[in-house]
Amino acid sequence: MMKLFKNKTIVIIIVVVVLVILGGGGYLVFSNKSTPTTQDETVNDNSVQVISPSSIGLKLEASSDNHKVRFTIANASDIKSIEYELTYNANSTAEEKSEGADAQVQRGITGTENISSGSSSYQSTWLILGSQSSNIVRYDTGVKAVAITLKITKTNGKVYQVQDNINL
Repeated sequence: MMKLFKNKTIVIIIVVVVLVILGGGGYLVFSNKSTPTTQDETVNDNSVQVISPSSIGLKLEASSDNHKVRFTIANASDIKSIEYELTYNANSTAEEKSEGADAQVQRGITGTENISSGSSSYQSTWLILGSQSSNIVRYDTGVKAVAITLKITKTNGKVYQVQDNINL
């Protein structure tokens, strides 16, 4: 009977040691997994700051026939590059309607421009509200407003976002 009791004691000691080792190992595994999350939060802290159109002298203008738009930045001396996205709603084409599109669909124009160092201002080219292929231009119809979002990278590396719109 004494041998059985000694064996039980040894078994209990072994079980307790194994549980302590597994518990400690589990804690280390889970605590290491949470560390990258903290680092990711630090990286996400560098979010894009939104600034007003007037802070860079942003002006959005339409051509006299309302088929093109362009933007001007009056205060571009500390801007390194610009990414732009122009969005607007236009009437669906017959093909789009036959495929089940709504009466109006959203269209967009995107691009990137580098600003020459020393430039105090910037003006984009005219951006066509439509499509152009083989020198044939098809203007979108039903366009009533155009919105622009600029992602501005300054010469110091900081990134800002600016939004504006124009009614046609």
